[in-house]
Amino acid sequence: MITSTLAYLHWYKTISPNFEKAIDYVLSTDFRTLEPGKYSVDGENVMAIVNEYTTKPAAECDPESHRDYADIQLMVAGTERFGYIPFRDQQATTPYRPEKDVAFYSIPGEEMNYITLQQGEFIIFFPQDIHQPEVFSRQPALVRKVVMKVALRPMANFSETSVE
Repeated sequence: MITSTLAYLHWYKTISPNFEKAIDYVLSTDFRTLEPGKYSVDGENVMAIVNEYTTKPAAECDPESHRDYADIQLMVAGTERFGYIPFRDQQATTPYRPEKDVAFYSIPGEEMNYITLQQGEFIIFFPQDIHQPEVFSRQPALVRKVVMKVALRPMANFSETSVE
């Protein structure tokens, strides 16, 4: 997991060519004007998902993990808390679904670490990061967030990984 402000996002372009494409897109796009939805940046390798929703209590937000993609989650407007715990040997309560690249977990809130992001801040989650998005900070609030889905390798070269 990596978190900071947009002013420092460019430092992470060196992770991979797909990260470079995703970050260039983030830094050159006004997400305040895009309609909510999914946008292809580079086929299945880099996608942007623009979301608007009301944050919820942690008990209503399932922790999740991915195998094939990293998430760059960017707060465009509003405040959101994220739960985080490193993947160790936790068992998914909803098994991994390859078509959605997601597995869900039931992890007690006291075992999660929480971080709050505000407008202009980002967080990056990798497959080893179980994360719990959409949690409210003080009370439910409307947020606008962009999730950049970044393939960790070109999609044509994927093989199974062990995170579930």
